[in-house]
Amino acid sequence: MLSLHRYSTLRLCLLTLLLIGGNAAYAQDAGQAKLDEATERKLGATTPEDLGKVIELCEQAIEAGLDEVGKELAKNMLAASALQRAQANRQRLARIANNPNALRNLLQRMVADLDKAIANNPNLADAYLLRAELEVLPGGSREKAIGFVNSAIEQLKTSPEEQSKAYMLRAGLQREVAEKLVDLNKALQLYPGNTDAWQAKIAILLATQKFEEAAVEAEKLLEKDKDNQIAFGAALDAFVQLKKFDEAIKMLTKRIEIDPKNGNNYRWRGRINLAQDKDEDALADLNKAIELNSRDFEALLYRGQLYLAKGETEKANRDISDSLLLEPDSVQGVLMRSLLSAQEKRYADAIKDMELLVRVDPNNQNWVMQLASYYQADDRPRLAIKLLDETIGRDKTAWRAMRLRGDAKLSISEHVAAIEDYRRAIRVMENKDEVPQEQRASDEDLSGLYNNLSWVLATSPKDDIRNGKEALEFALKACEATEYKQPHILSTLAASYAETGDFEKAREWAIKAVELGKENGHEQLEQLEKELEAYKSDKPWREEQKTEENAKPFAAGEAIDT
Repeated sequence: MLSLHRYSTLRLCLLTLLLIGGNAAYAQDAGQAKLDEATERKLGATTPEDLGKVIELCEQAIEAGLDEVGKELAKNMLAASALQRAQANRQRLARIANNPNALRNLLQRMVADLDKAIANNPNLADAYLLRAELEVLPGGSREKAIGFVNSAIEQLKTSPEEQSKAYMLRAGLQREVAEKLVDLNKALQLYPGNTDAWQAKIAILLATQKFEEAAVEAEKLLEKDKDNQIAFGAALDAFVQLKKFDEAIKMLTKRIEIDPKNGNNYRWRGRINLAQDKDEDALADLNKAIELNSRDFEALLYRGQLYLAKGETEKANRDISDSLLLEPDSVQGVLMRSLLSAQEKRYADAIKDMELLVRVDPNNQNWVMQLASYYQADDRPRLAIKLLDETIGRDKTAWRAMRLRGDAKLSISEHVAAIEDYRRAIRVMENKDEVPQEQRASDEDLSGLYNNLSWVLATSPKDDIRNGKEALEFALKACEATEYKQPHILSTLAASYAETGDFEKAREWAIKAVELGKENGHEQLEQLEKELEAYKSDKPWREEQKTEENAKPFAAGEAIDT
C-alpha cells in the first residue's frame, strides 16, 4: 500500500508528462495546420503576392513546430516559393527599368528571396544561377557571380546539358580569353549540342584573330547544323581573313547550286570577290542578290562601295542612299555615306556622319582618325589636333594619330611639335613588341613617316630646325621602303641632298621625281617642277604651310568632344 505522500508525487509526475506531451502534440498540430494551409495555397499560387503568403505560412509552420519530415517539406516549399517569386519579379525588371528607385527596391527583394531559397534548400541550382545574373548588373560583383555559378555547376553534376549551360554562363564572366575558352570547351564536352557555346567560341576565336581555329570550329558546327548561319558566316569570315578565297568561293558556289534562289549566298560571294578586287564578278553577284531581294540593304551597300571605288559616284550615291532608307541605323551605311561625301569634297556632310559614328564609339581609333582627317581636309587643323590629343592620351601606341597630329601641326607651322610627333610615331612603329599585331605598321606606313619627318628637317624655313644629314638618312629609308618609285618621296630625297649642299644629287633625284610624276599624272607635278628649277639655281627648297583655320560654322553639325 502506497503512502499518501508517494501517491501525490507520482500523480504529479504523470500529470507533468501528460502536459508536456500534450503541448508538443498541440505545437506539432499547429505547425502541421500551417503547413497544410501553405500546401493548399501553393497549388493555386500564381502571383508574387500569392507566393509571399506561402512563404509566410511555411515560416510560421517551422516556427510553430514540425517533426523532421514536416520541417523538411516546409523548408523545400519555402525555398521553391522564394525562387519562384524571384523569377516572377525578374519578368518585371524591364517594365521598371526607367524608374531607379523601383528597380533598386525590386532587385533587393529578389536578392532577399534568392538568399532565402538557397538557405532553405542549398541544392537549388536555378537559385544560384539567377543570383549570379543579379551580380552581373551594375553595382554587383563579378567574383560573387562566378561563385554562385560554381555552386550551380556543383549541383548540376547529374544533368550534363544544364551543367553545360552553366559553364557557358561562367565563360561570359571570365576576364581572360584563355579562361573563357576553357569553360566553353567544357560546356561542349558535356553537351556537344550546345549551339550557343559553339557560336560563342567561334566568335572569340575570330575576335582574337585565331582564324584557322575559328574556321575548323565553324566547319565542325556546320557538320552538326548545316543551316547554322552564324557558323556559315564565321567560316567565310575566317577564310577571308586567311585569304583562302578559293575555299570560301567553293563553299558558296556549292550552296548556290543547292539553293539558287537564296540571294544571301550571292551577296556573300560578291563580298569575297570584292575583297579580291574581282570587280566584274562581284558586281554580277551583287546584282543577282538584289534581283532576288530588292530590299537586301547589305547587297546595295556593297554595290555602292564597289561603285565608289570605281569613281561612279552617282551610282554609289543611289545604292548607299537606298540602303540607308531600308536600314537607317546601319553603321556601315553611315560610314560609306561619309566616305562618299568626302570623295565629293562635301566635307561638312562627311564630318556630320563621322561625328555621329565617333559619338557611338569614341574608342574606335579608325573612326577618330577618319574624322580628324576630315577636319584637316576642311582646313580645321586645330579641331583635328584637339581630337587626336584625346586619342593619344588614351593610347600611347597610337602611332597613326601621332603622325596625323604631326601633319596638322606642320600645317600651322608648329614645326618643332610636328617633328616631335613624327619621331614619337617612328619609335612606336619600330618597336613592334609594344604594338598589337593588328596595329603594326606596313613598309608603306613607315615610308610615309620617314618621308614627312625628312621633308620638314630639309625644308623648314627655321634655321634651328633643319638638319640635312638627318633628313637624308630618313629620306633614303623612305625611298628604300618604296623601291624608289614614288615621285613625292624622290622629291624629299632631292630636298635633303640640297640641304646638305649636294645640288648635283638634288638635281638628279628631282629630275627623276618629275619624270615619274609625268608618267603617273601626279597631282603635285607643278610643285615638283618648281623644286627642280630651284636646285638648278643651287637654291635649297623652303616650305612653310600656314593653313588659315576655317572659321565657317558647320552647316551639317558641330565639332565634338570624345
